[in-house]
Amino acid sequence: MRILIPTAGEEAAYEVAKYTMQVAKRTGADVVVLHILREGETDEVGIQSCLVFSNAARDVGVAVTSRISEGDVVETILRVAENDKADIILMGASRGSLVENWLSADVMGQGDVPVLVIPHCFRRLRT
Repeated sequence: MRILIPTAGEEAAYEVAKYTMQVAKRTGADVVVLHILREGETDEVGIQSCLVFSNAARDVGVAVTSRISEGDVVETILRVAENDKADIILMGASRGSLVENWLSADVMGQGDVPVLVIPHCFRRLRT
């Protein structure tokens, strides 16, 4: 099994990294983490976002591949899901972000890969 995890940045990654890696471990999945650079962002921003997931994966023994890309967010997520043969897309939704407002719905509606969305309130519930 392969899980695609798009990340919206380092702060958002910290909110869901441990949880998503537990899901991967329990399902025996490999993970592809994707950071799509926003205008003005450098590769370093993407690298730092992906490292949060890589570190969480190392702690539980999950294999992670990182991807940094540019382009339309929905199209890029769907392209990477197809190219990397993802079985599921696992996305975190951050309060007030594009993800919560429309991104996850567009990925769900336009793609063939199932999407699970972790709500923005998850971190608050776990602490």
